[in-house]
Amino acid sequence: MMASRGWKKLSTDIVAETPLFTMKRERVVNPRNDHEFDAYVIDLSDWVNVIAITPEREMVFVRQYRHGISRDTLEIPGGVIDPGEDAVAAAVRELLEETGYSSERVQHIGTVDAQPAIQNNALHTYLVIDAEPTAELAQDHGEDLRVELHPLDSLDELVRTGEISHSMMLTAFHWLTLYFRKNGSI
Repeated sequence: MMASRGWKKLSTDIVAETPLFTMKRERVVNPRNDHEFDAYVIDLSDWVNVIAITPEREMVFVRQYRHGISRDTLEIPGGVIDPGEDAVAAAVRELLEETGYSSERVQHIGTVDAQPAIQNNALHTYLVIDAEPTAELAQDHGEDLRVELHPLDSLDELVRTGEISHSMMLTAFHWLTLYFRKNGSI
């Protein structure tokens, strides 16, 4: 089996399977020097994140505990795209479940590879304008979310002070900057 630029995959083995991801070991050959080695790939579903802005120009955030860093973070809503679900439906669902907010004004503003060195999934960012509370939160058993509203104008300060430090959130905010450059303010 051939991969891009002449990389050869000689074999693929499952190293671990969890409810969130599958870890694969791929025996590959480097086309530059014909050296064989094991590359590890984390097989994941695609993700969405949602920048939701209220009519009052406040951003809808969630504060939640993250096990990888053992502390709370301030993030925009988001999560895994379920099997058979399209990305926009996942964005609408995640926003509603995690915050209780919704809107009819939903648009895709960008997609990136989440971590291409070791992961095979993408992250899709959606902008939701005129988001308003319409439902109660529907947290799953592993979530303990608190909804927070912050003025859109405070975003730079939240990032600068480290209040927002999640790399995928910063990627989403870059998409938002590009959106504003192209379309002007919301």
